[in-house]
Formats: sequence, C-alpha cells, structure tokens
Amino acid sequence: MNEATSFIRKAYEFNKSGFENVYNAMGSFQAQAEEVTFRLFSENPIFPEPAQKIVKSGFDACKQGRDSLKGQVDKSQKAFEELLTAANL
Repeated sequence: MNEATSFIRKAYEFNKSGFENVYNAMGSFQAQAEEVTFRLFSENPIFPEPAQKIVKSGFDACKQGRDSLKGQVDKSQKAFEELLTAANL
C-alpha cells in the first residue's frame, strides 16, 4: 500500500509541476507577443489608435482568461491535496 500512496503523491506533484511550467511558459509567450505587437503598432502609421485599443483589449482578455484558469486549477489542486491528506496519502 505504501508504494501506491507514494505513486499517487508523486503523480500529483508531477502534474502540478507540469501545469506550473506550462502556465509560466504561456504567460511569457503572451507577454512577448504583446510586446512585439505593440512595438510594430507604434512604429507603423497604418494602425490608428482605435485599432491599437482593440488589440490591447484582446490581450487583456487573454490575460484575464489565463488568470481565471490558474485560479480554477489552484482551487482544484487545493481540494485534491485536502483529499490526499484526509486519506493519509
């Protein structure tokens, strides 16, 4: 039984770590994409201010969605950790 509990705990920690790594990479990618996009917009007169605001609102929506996902995953992970603790795993 000890091997099974050890496996469950290690699998959970592996998945938690994997999510954190992907989440952080996704955040870095989005930040770089936003930076490059706005640099191109600021140097190009074809994109007027209203178009830049629309794109900015799109990036803001992505950030909010990413933060919402993180909050839900954190909530689920906390509940699962409580389950593991209650089951002495």
